[in-house]
Amino acid sequence: MVDSMGSSVCSQPVVVNTGDGGQDGLLVFVAKQLVAVLVLLEGRHNLDTSLHGKWFLEAGFGPCQDWNKGQIFTTREEAIVWIQDQVLIDGGGI
Repeated sequence: MVDSMGSSVCSQPVVVNTGDGGQDGLLVFVAKQLVAVLVLLEGRHNLDTSLHGKWFLEAGFGPCQDWNKGQIFTTREEAIVWIQDQVLIDGGGI
């Protein structure tokens, strides 16, 4: 995936230890720099069932450090678009 500024966006699946055991996650890189860690919200945890299958911004770095606002995305693609937008808003500081 490539953003409009030409910086490459790529992701790598990982298992994230969130304190409740391992959860499927995704490392997201822009221009080879880690900018976000996403976690797939699953039913095995006592979550509101409306959140199951959605993606949570577990950690954000640089232009994505807005993670403390509890960003939740319906799809992985939606999360990546948000990440790209944050990099663009930041002026492509990567």
